[in-house]
Amino acid sequence: MVKLFVADDEQIVIDSFNYIVRQNFSDVEVTGCARSGREAIEKVELLKPDIVFMDIRMPGIDGIEAIRKLKSRHDHMIFIIITAYEHFNYAREAVNLGVMEYLLKPLNRQKVIEVIKHAQGIITAKREAMARELELEEKLSRIIPYIESEFVYSHFFNTEPDHNLGFYEDIFEMKLNFGYVLVGHTPNGGESIKHSLAKHHFYESFRANIKNLAECLAGPPMLNGIAVYIPVSEESDAYEVKNTSIKLAKKLKSMVARETEIAFKIGIGRAYHIDGFIKSKEEADRAISMSRDEEIVHFEDCILVPVKQDLYPLHLEKKLIDKLILGDLSGALAVFDEIFQWLAANSGAERQKIKVRLVELAIVIERTLSYYFEDIDAGRAAEILDENPGDWRPDFYNWLKNLGKRVIDIKASELDDLICKVVTFVNQNYHQDITLNDAAREINLSYYYFSKFFREQTGQNFTDYLTATRMGKARELLLDQSVSVKEVCFKVGYNDPNYFSKIFKKVTGMTPSEFRVWENPGGGKCNAH
Repeated sequence: MVKLFVADDEQIVIDSFNYIVRQNFSDVEVTGCARSGREAIEKVELLKPDIVFMDIRMPGIDGIEAIRKLKSRHDHMIFIIITAYEHFNYAREAVNLGVMEYLLKPLNRQKVIEVIKHAQGIITAKREAMARELELEEKLSRIIPYIESEFVYSHFFNTEPDHNLGFYEDIFEMKLNFGYVLVGHTPNGGESIKHSLAKHHFYESFRANIKNLAECLAGPPMLNGIAVYIPVSEESDAYEVKNTSIKLAKKLKSMVARETEIAFKIGIGRAYHIDGFIKSKEEADRAISMSRDEEIVHFEDCILVPVKQDLYPLHLEKKLIDKLILGDLSGALAVFDEIFQWLAANSGAERQKIKVRLVELAIVIERTLSYYFEDIDAGRAAEILDENPGDWRPDFYNWLKNLGKRVIDIKASELDDLICKVVTFVNQNYHQDITLNDAAREINLSYYYFSKFFREQTGQNFTDYLTATRMGKARELLLDQSVSVKEVCFKVGYNDPNYFSKIFKKVTGMTPSEFRVWENPGGGKCNAH
């Protein structure tokens, strides 16, 4: 229902509006009227109508001043001016206030109906837009927790820079480039239904209360813990961040303990750039595992080391191996430089530690790559490092380069084998109705990846290659005068002779019949049909 209000010092005008609305609208009602500007302001404030018809010239506060006061507080209302002809210029001035329309006295019944319908359409559109907006907000409120969990979960494993950070910052309406991880951990109490329900209740309570205490992103429950990422300013003092995080954890502990009976601890990692998310998560987990009776423990308090001391960059080790598996040698060498810089900076006077770490790194690399590639041996790193004591970086660098080249060679050989399988498959099946998907299934690649892979390896798409193969076979068959063009069509995998002839001409510049004449100009009898 649309609510309408009329303000005019002439009762006949008010009565006219009531009559016109009753006779012509079932979904519009006149909810009130006024005979002065002051009365109009007071009643409109009370009744909150959708449409206000306002006479310009009324006793006391005039219509323009009344509209100005109401418009400042009710911008969504639609105002329509009523005026006598002698006040027309005055009414035009009122349009600057944002009124939708003006009506001249004496009122024209049809014009009043048109203006009300126009205003009604605007109101309906606004309401529909608001309903869509509310529906969108409701859907967003339901999906945001899933996006939030996905963001936190993905950073448990992702070591690459997050190029979509701006998107997530817009979604969550908070800065995410710098922060720390806080972990809530429950002891393993078996798999009883009672314990599982208690853990579920703990996770819900932990998540709800931390969100009431701080702007944060909470991840999904994992095993016996739940991780929360809490952004802080990059310019914040590390010591203050540490104390604030412990204070926050104490409040959280108190609130959750009142709502659940399950025992739990809270571990806190140091603040890093978002790329160091996993490092902060590992610190929080390690703080819990190394704590004794403490229920809340910060990583630094647990290991009692200076802030500048850093953990071995396991995330870089994983990144290095990923680069090698992908055959990205330059990327792998760049990551190794980062690891070596860390080793040099954190070994102090004990230079031998560098060699120990490099040998450990080599063992991990060789063991991991052996799962993916056979005959990956590039020489034992420990033996190479012994040849030039103290000069380990270039030696390990060369060992890594040889290993990377070996991986690239193996991958190239495997790619050649795959292409050979595709070529063989096409040569054996070109006469059938085969598709790109059939070829992809033959070498166990997805439809989408196979299309990209085949183009990268051969320089042409699969359909063009299949067509070229069929046309080559067709040329050979057409040399045999005893085989008709229709038979050739079927023998090379086409069901429509006309379509076959069209494709053949597109590839060779000649129809199949013209090709036969060109190949056999002396011609005997040619069976072309």
